[in-house]
Amino acid sequence: MIIFGTRGKTVAGQVIQGIECPSCGKDEFITFGVLRYFHLYWIPTLVTSKQVGIECTHCKGAFVDKEIPKDLAKEIKSHVFTKKNTLPFFAGLIIIACIALFGVYASHQSDVKETSMIEQPAVNDLYIVNFTKIFEDADTTYKYGVMRVDHLSSTQMELKISKMAYNKASGVRKDIRSHKALDDAYYDSEPFYIDISKLQAMKASGAIYSVERI
Repeated sequence: MIIFGTRGKTVAGQVIQGIECPSCGKDEFITFGVLRYFHLYWIPTLVTSKQVGIECTHCKGAFVDKEIPKDLAKEIKSHVFTKKNTLPFFAGLIIIACIALFGVYASHQSDVKETSMIEQPAVNDLYIVNFTKIFEDADTTYKYGVMRVDHLSSTQMELKISKMAYNKASGVRKDIRSHKALDDAYYDSEPFYIDISKLQAMKASGAIYSVERI
């Protein structure tokens, strides 16, 4: 399966006169352009080169790029390669840019949402945490786990700590998505207490990796 590569396309131009064909002596030519582009999954992504040419209407002799006077080539290029017929060959680049912008926007919205949840915690919030930044004796290999908010007061929260720990945060997210992390048996019975005022600092330091509200 071809994932990427380059292709070419000929763009038709207009008829011009006033140049003598060195092959037959006639003075009428059809202009054209040869546009090469990089494609990704057959989607035109980026124009890599643009060349222009002329073809004699009588003998079909063709002259391309440096075989044409520079001033004439420049004039033909401005008429043949317009925004209308070249912009579609940047479609893949535009799609990639849109995906990147959407990713940045989604990430920003996620940050805003998490900031709000940190500022206003709720019972059953799930904190994906880095245990090594909270407990001195935590395993540095399997350091990601969950803390679940069980009770709240005006200044303090009581949390339950997961028995399971993973080497990547994705392992914790998998347990949350499967609802395994919603089961009481998933957590140690010993409660852990945190001052609510310290939550933002814990998020900033990476002790709290992210927040999930089910």
